[in-house]
Amino acid sequence: MISALLLVFFSAIVSAQSSGTESEDVKPFEFALIGDMPYANADFRKFDRLIKEINADQKLAWVLHAGDIKTGLSPCSDELLRDRLKRFQQFQLPFILTPGDNEWTDCHRFTAGSYHPLERLAYLRKLFYPQPGVSLGQSTMTVTTQSRDAAFSEFVENIRWKKNRVIFATLHIVGSNNGLLPFSARTQADDDEVKRRINAALFWIKQTFTEARESNAHGVFLLFQANPRFELAKGNDKRLGFEEILNLLEQESVEFGKPVMLAHGDSHHFRLDKPLFSSGAGKKHIENVTRVETFGNRDIHWVRVVVDPNSPEVFTVHKQIVEKN
Repeated sequence: MISALLLVFFSAIVSAQSSGTESEDVKPFEFALIGDMPYANADFRKFDRLIKEINADQKLAWVLHAGDIKTGLSPCSDELLRDRLKRFQQFQLPFILTPGDNEWTDCHRFTAGSYHPLERLAYLRKLFYPQPGVSLGQSTMTVTTQSRDAAFSEFVENIRWKKNRVIFATLHIVGSNNGLLPFSARTQADDDEVKRRINAALFWIKQTFTEARESNAHGVFLLFQANPRFELAKGNDKRLGFEEILNLLEQESVEFGKPVMLAHGDSHHFRLDKPLFSSGAGKKHIENVTRVETFGNRDIHWVRVVVDPNSPEVFTVHKQIVEKN
């Protein structure tokens, strides 16, 4: 009788602990999303105010930057890139950056310094991802990096992590047709880089959704820089470099069937919409997919993303206007 009572007692404890873990696992949390900033010296004071506001917000778990940390015409010098790193390190929270075209792809431009893009990409990776698998910011967090896979060893910038049954990942997808726009000094190496980066992104997307399904995740959040022109018809020239990625995002999102948020910058204005349409007759929105685009350029504001794994939408977005900006 005593043994039976003890068994019931310990079973109740295990059940309560499991229930508590389950409850804690799906607690809501929030984070900050920014992009396309700071562009110019005139923006630095505004950016400082944005950093101060985000640092003062005790609800936030981390800060995500969707890339483009300078204008496409400003110098791609070591000095400028180091300046941006120094500014980003003022964030007290873990800080995660996905690269944009302005800081490497477009550095061949004369006003940007006539650099070779691949040289700038190598420097960018060395500077902003000094410890692969560890975020930037005054407090850091550990993430999974694609560079752990020997087949994709250079892609330190593609990362993935999970919190409260929601999966997050970054994808190195940039403007300028994902790096395919021609320039006078372009070589075969530049073309090969684009192919490898697209293949890496496709593989990372597949892995992310596979993990989401196998772990019964409640949602998936993907961050990249480029506006891939969701609204244009398939085959449009402006979707060059993005077509394969968009097709896979459509396929995986439909199969996943739960909330997916796609976050990017590039166009310099905030927007929130349903960007993907199902293939075939009767063009319809894929309702479980939402796109959020960051503020940027002269609009130095941020986006609050609230994640509630128990809610039907999972992701809720709020514009955060820095009043003095």
